[in-house]
Amino acid sequence: MNKNKLAVMFITFLVLIAITPFIFSKLMNAKYNKMLNQLRQKGLVIKVVEDKSTYLTTDKILDVTIPAEVLDLQNVAKSVRLKVETKFKNLPVTNVVFLNDVEEVKLLDSYAEIQKDVNEFFKNHVKFVVTTPNFRDYAYRFNDIDIKKDFNAVIKNIKGTLSVNDIVKNRFFIQTAYIKQGSQIIEIKSIKGDSEGNDKTYHSNVTFNVNVNLPSVKVQVNDVTLKSYYSIDKKTNVIFSADFNKLLAKDVAQVENFKFKFSMKKVDTEALEELSKNSQSQEALNRVFEKGLCLGLTSSVKSAEITKQDLGGYDLTLSADFLPTKDFAQKIESKNIDFLNLHLHFVSSAQIANLIMNVYPQSAFLFALAKKENGNVELNLDIKKGRLYSNGQLVE
Repeated sequence: MNKNKLAVMFITFLVLIAITPFIFSKLMNAKYNKMLNQLRQKGLVIKVVEDKSTYLTTDKILDVTIPAEVLDLQNVAKSVRLKVETKFKNLPVTNVVFLNDVEEVKLLDSYAEIQKDVNEFFKNHVKFVVTTPNFRDYAYRFNDIDIKKDFNAVIKNIKGTLSVNDIVKNRFFIQTAYIKQGSQIIEIKSIKGDSEGNDKTYHSNVTFNVNVNLPSVKVQVNDVTLKSYYSIDKKTNVIFSADFNKLLAKDVAQVENFKFKFSMKKVDTEALEELSKNSQSQEALNRVFEKGLCLGLTSSVKSAEITKQDLGGYDLTLSADFLPTKDFAQKIESKNIDFLNLHLHFVSSAQIANLIMNVYPQSAFLFALAKKENGNVELNLDIKKGRLYSNGQLVE
């Protein structure tokens, strides 16, 4: 290979190196601008207030106003405004970095008295960094929050990942969040969560542990799990559950394997939205029940102990089908429940049954219908067209 060819190759190589930032600046900025336009289409107002870009680096400062509806905060706020600095190198392999400060949270007029305190908190304590290699997958981390007043409030090691496609997926971790005053502390630790969804469906799962140390009580709750799910179309379905492995209040109470699950299904979406806008409207309530709906509840405890007295456990299943009916509120007022099909199955120790009757004396009538066997109490009740059945037999 002669010297001329070597010189041409070397010059070509230098030219390629020199124009690489220019080429990738165009490519990355095209993706970057596409992302900004997609956010604008969702209602965000985004303005470039400063451009510090160089040949090798893109660096812009944005003023971003997010309508409360986008964040599902419309019941408390009007908008949230951020100052966002975006940085990335104009190279083939690069991460885009977003440095975020909360400039203002504009609350509804009804919360005007706390507007100043809320903004002071966000401005002084809430700062976070987001990075992405592709404008679809994001990693984020918040600065630790440490508030020192006559108490100490701390949230440490807040981080997560977010994937934005047809389905939005979020996974986060918080090492600890606590409020402490002297030796007294309320702490939630090892918080892990994940969620995914879109406009039609959503589900989330959060786990954590709780530690409470107060003069009157010391409580530990281990392996708490909260789950939620909803789907929205012509009908809305909602499911929520809460479980924990063990609750220990020293010398006071101990509960093992608590489970709770609530569901609301087949609710007319338009009627439900109308009721949410005017919860006091009898007409809106009637519209919900005109279409019918289903409620479900399950709960159980493996074992419970109060002041070292063994109470045993319980298992509850409740389902209620509300058949389509007109004038629901008026029927309830007149004690007409011919639209309701209900099933209740409850099994517990005799100690828990007695505890319930002591707290709610009116329940004694129902427990009089229960089967009692091997130290357990079992209720098997149905309501059909306004009539009560126990173990399949009509109760007159």
